[in-house]
Amino acid sequence: MTTVYGIPLSPFARKVILALEAKGIEYTVNPVTPMDKPEGFEEISPLGKIPAIKDDMVTLADSSVICEYLDQRYPETPIYPEGLLERTRARWLEEYADTAVIGVAGPIFFERVVKTKLMGQEADEARVQEVISEEMPKVYGYLNDQLGDTGFLAGDSLTAADFSVGSSLINAMYAGVDVDAAQWPKLAAYKDRLFATELFSHRLAADKAMMTV
Repeated sequence: MTTVYGIPLSPFARKVILALEAKGIEYTVNPVTPMDKPEGFEEISPLGKIPAIKDDMVTLADSSVICEYLDQRYPETPIYPEGLLERTRARWLEEYADTAVIGVAGPIFFERVVKTKLMGQEADEARVQEVISEEMPKVYGYLNDQLGDTGFLAGDSLTAADFSVGSSLINAMYAGVDVDAAQWPKLAAYKDRLFATELFSHRLAADKAMMTV
């Protein structure tokens, strides 16, 4: 059994969970958070990164490293394309999501969800509006330009790039910021296609159940 160290509402942890679910790998979740790391966690994640996983073969941290490991160990239902250019594109957009997209969605989610619901503090709405008006257009605009009218980020099948981008779009949505279809029509249509897949709809339902407990 694979253990995931992290919480499903974390975009990086959700990305790994989506990879596990896409491949049909059984897993359990140990709900580690950056603010509450258990004693000895550095033995699992020497850099302190979340998520981490542990299975019968390895202990790994960093969501991209984990996804690569899972794809090579369980090649059925691949989460990276086989072709060189397509695989490179998926890797690049996964990295873009893990850096730039989460750089937009993360602060919004932190202010409106983490601070208000978990920490009992007021959100810094000035910071939220700054991100929405100054940082989001460049990031969402780039993604919009990468998309066609059908399919996903690196072809017709879901890849780790979709798991990463989708995870951040989910957190932005939970914080009340959806993709503006007037500004970014291809990204909005992509988000709808993505969230309608069985994999994402199941994960969204699991999030909802967890948040209403």
